[in-house]
Amino acid sequence: MNASRNSEHDNVLFDLLKQGDEAAFGKIYKLYWVELYNAAYKRLPEKEKCQDVIQNVFADLWNRRETLELENPLAYLHTAVKFQVLKHISRKPKDSFFTESFENQLISPMQADGELLDREVKGLLELFIKALPEKRRKIFLLHYFEGLSTAKISVQLNISQKTVQNQLTTATHALKFRLTHLFVFLVSFYFAFFS
Repeated sequence: MNASRNSEHDNVLFDLLKQGDEAAFGKIYKLYWVELYNAAYKRLPEKEKCQDVIQNVFADLWNRRETLELENPLAYLHTAVKFQVLKHISRKPKDSFFTESFENQLISPMQADGELLDREVKGLLELFIKALPEKRRKIFLLHYFEGLSTAKISVQLNISQKTVQNQLTTATHALKFRLTHLFVFLVSFYFAFFS
């Protein structure tokens, strides 16, 4: 994060954003895009997916502009990037039932309930992280939350890079499994409740 940035100026921009000022939104976009993209790329080194992540973060920022209370806008945006990256890795291939149901049938008609969905996912993520074995939890947090490469993690924890990769793969598959079940449950709940 860029500590030298004028936070007072940032806060003025975000105050204008809350009032629906599109010019302020454009300035925020230009100001933060590269930094947030780099933060995403550390955790998800795939150019197109990172671009999607950042677009989602900014679209969400605009959609929620009136209700957001941002004491530290930069910290909020970095947290949003981490969350979007984790959501991204939880998805199956685009032609799967899960993605179609989640993206098209749940999210589109329930945009207003996006915050509820995010809270559910964040709650599940916190429980998931707490339940991980200690070494796997450290590796998971260092990679997805601190943005460290597998090579740097192996040096920091004094274990082989292969072990780091294996632990990350295991944790990621487990997280995908749990998030998939949560999303399918929410899709089922939506249709049962609103049909």
